[in-house]
Amino acid sequence: MKPETVVRSMRAEDMASMLEIQSCCYDETKLESEQSFLAKLKASPTSCFVALVPDGLAGYLVAVPAEAGSPPPLNAPSFSAPSTADALYLHDLAIHPAARGTGAAVALIEAYFQALKQLKVQFACLTAVNDSKSFWERYGFRAAVPTGSGAGHMETYGEEARYMSRPVNA
Repeated sequence: MKPETVVRSMRAEDMASMLEIQSCCYDETKLESEQSFLAKLKASPTSCFVALVPDGLAGYLVAVPAEAGSPPPLNAPSFSAPSTADALYLHDLAIHPAARGTGAAVALIEAYFQALKQLKVQFACLTAVNDSKSFWERYGFRAAVPTGSGAGHMETYGEEARYMSRPVNA
C-alpha cells in the first residue's frame, strides 16, 4: 500500500529539504541555489509545491509564469515574472529517490495542472533534463523550439536539455 501523499504550497522553511532532494537527483551542473529557489517562490507562491509522505518531504515542484518559448535561466539569483506571461513554466520537479513510487510525482503534477487552470494561461512548458522527455510526453508535452527572449537560456540546462510545451486546453 502506498503511503498517503499530501501536497501543499512551498514555504521558505522547506529549502533545506529541497536542496537535499535536488542533490540526490541532479549532477552539480544542474543544481540551483537556495537564493534561486526563494526568488521563484517569492515571484509565484501559488505555483510552487511540496509533496509530503509520512517520512517527510518527498519532493517538490517549482513553476513560474513565463512567456511561451522563453525559459528562464537555470540557477538565476533573481526572478521576476514577465507582465506578458502566457505560460506556466514548470521549472523543476524532483522526487527523493527513496520516495519514488509513492505517488508524490503524480500528486505534484496534478497540483501544477490545477495551477495552470487558476492562472488562466495558454501554455504549459518545461525543459526536460536527465532523459525525461518521454516521461513528459505522457502528459501531452511535445518538443518545441524556444523562440522568445529566453531562448538563449537553454544552454544553462545542458546539451541534452529539450524545451517542451503544450497548450493548456489540450
